[in-house]
Amino acid sequence: MTAFYMLTELFRSLFSLWALLLCLICIFGIVLAISHRRYRLAAFSMLHFMSTYFLWQVLFDIHLVGGTNQIAAVSRKLGSLPWLCWLAAFFVLTAAAVILFLVILRCGKRSITPAAVKRLLDQMPCGVCCWRDSGRVLFSNICMNRLCVSLTGGHLRNGNHFHDKIKDEILTVDGRVWRFVCRDIAFGGETLHEMIASDITAEYAKTQALEQDKAELSRLKGELQAYSMRIEDTVRQQEILQAKVSIHDEMNRLMLSTMAADKTDAAALDRIFSQWEQNALFLCMQADDESADKKEAERLNDLAKSLGIRLIWQAELPSAMTEKQRALFFTAAQEAVINAAKHAGATSLDISFTQSAQALICDFVNDVIIPSEDVRFVGGLKNLALLAGEQSACVVAKCAERFTLSLRFQKSL
Repeated sequence: MTAFYMLTELFRSLFSLWALLLCLICIFGIVLAISHRRYRLAAFSMLHFMSTYFLWQVLFDIHLVGGTNQIAAVSRKLGSLPWLCWLAAFFVLTAAAVILFLVILRCGKRSITPAAVKRLLDQMPCGVCCWRDSGRVLFSNICMNRLCVSLTGGHLRNGNHFHDKIKDEILTVDGRVWRFVCRDIAFGGETLHEMIASDITAEYAKTQALEQDKAELSRLKGELQAYSMRIEDTVRQQEILQAKVSIHDEMNRLMLSTMAADKTDAAALDRIFSQWEQNALFLCMQADDESADKKEAERLNDLAKSLGIRLIWQAELPSAMTEKQRALFFTAAQEAVINAAKHAGATSLDISFTQSAQALICDFVNDVIIPSEDVRFVGGLKNLALLAGEQSACVVAKCAERFTLSLRFQKSL
């Protein structure tokens, strides 16, 4: 069988090129195994490289001097082997190189490396970046870089500058809603800063829809409560009107009965006098009801006068107020008078009304110095706030130039 060194120069060159390619594959496998921290595979690749490199050196010697005695004994002995032995050896080395390379690639896919982490973070739909106290960016994925370009017009180079511009806010970028959250991380004896940008477009849209529904429900609730109050007032007025009609008819009947009564029948006269007494009592109660506001105002004035406070009415009680609202107003006015005298030593109390399309506001302003502490709703103020809540009203204490207690009634739309 033909010895290897007896082959033509072309065939020996092909084997040399084959050996060189195997050496390059082994070098690449060594680097890849070390990067994946697979040192055992790197050692096997190194042994494979040394074997292949040795054969490549033998081929180099044979190619230079042929089969003469000028080459080393090892090269001469290996070159005298049949060429099929060389072919078999190269097939074995090639198979070993391919198997080692595939094993290294498979281990690389199963191992966590900085490159693998970078690829994973770049594929995330959210933005992630990390920087030092100096502002130097250690990592930023593709999504965060795109957001930085859209928001600042430049690439992310300084984390502190980007954080000062964004902070922890919800921003709209290219039609999408993003929430930026920052936090500090202790790592390696230093504090790192992390920012995460999450796409909350769907959640934000649902939240806005819920807020709109809540506002609509609140409006409907106000309308229903106002409608209920109007119904109560209407029913009451109808009852009063019906009572007036009945009293009118009863008065006419009593007048006719009185005129036709037998003056000598004591029992009949007593019965007629009793009916007159009942009608007179009802008329007195009606008169008292119609002048209830006036009496409540007089009681309020008497209370203020007894406490040394002068009431200043800037306007009359609005006629649009319902009966329950009037009752709550006088309760609030009484509480304002008592608190002004008890806690502040006020000498005057202004009472004014402000009306708009949405609300009716009753303000009680005294002439005391502004409280140094926040007003706490306890005792009478707490009870007043609870009563106001039952009518969809609210009580607010404001400290401006003078102390003001406001009672706000929500109007129906």
